[in-house]
Amino acid sequence: MVPAWLWLLCLCVTQVFPEAQPAELHVEVPENYGGNFPLYLIKLPLPREKAEGRVVLSGDSDMAAEDPFAVDPDSGFLTVTRALDREEQAEYQLQVTLETEDGHVLWGPQHVIVHVKDENDQVPQFSQAIYRAQLSQGTRPGVPFLFLEASDGDAPGTANSDLRFWILNQAPAQPSPDMFQLEPQLGALALSPEGNTSLDHALEGPYQLLVQVKDMGDQASGHQATATIEISIVENTWVPLGPIYLRLWSYTWW
Repeated sequence: MVPAWLWLLCLCVTQVFPEAQPAELHVEVPENYGGNFPLYLIKLPLPREKAEGRVVLSGDSDMAAEDPFAVDPDSGFLTVTRALDREEQAEYQLQVTLETEDGHVLWGPQHVIVHVKDENDQVPQFSQAIYRAQLSQGTRPGVPFLFLEASDGDAPGTANSDLRFWILNQAPAQPSPDMFQLEPQLGALALSPEGNTSLDHALEGPYQLLVQVKDMGDQASGHQATATIEISIVENTWVPLGPIYLRLWSYTWW
């Protein structure tokens, strides 16, 4: 006969150490997958005695099991039934349980996080199609007078959204074809050292630059977009302040 104290000890141990829950699983799905469906993602650690219950899959916002995920009842694999768009939803939080017909949970919940791996399917966009700026004669070289802005809908912090800026063309190309310089990562436009020495002879202006933004960082491949910058050259202005004259510089963009 088992002593009463031993039964009490077993009961306490059961309460202190409840049944361990399955560890959270993480799986990755390529965005815009173009292969056959269903695509098998990961084998779930379902108990072998699952014949007495049914597998129930649920997700965020009470998502139906078949849209876009399902569990193969024979193999126990989690599958995806259609292509996924990361820009539509980058992550899915699912849970799997084994339940009786009356809803009693026999096993689980098993949490599964599905990450949609980004594909470079978004084209960068400038904030404006045409930028306009004024530049004063005598402006120091290398001092930015305009900052270009562009965005990319791909995953932040990846090469797919790593943007670079370039000057494709300058018109007119006189007195120098390289009057301006553009910092590739910041999009900061400034007068070049060569442009600084030539600006005094270029007051007829304006200048028009064709600029490009491209994703994928310094890689040769990637999506690109273009914009135009119209630059007006203005003469220095002197304003008398008693015996002192103040030199005004004109830096304007809109």
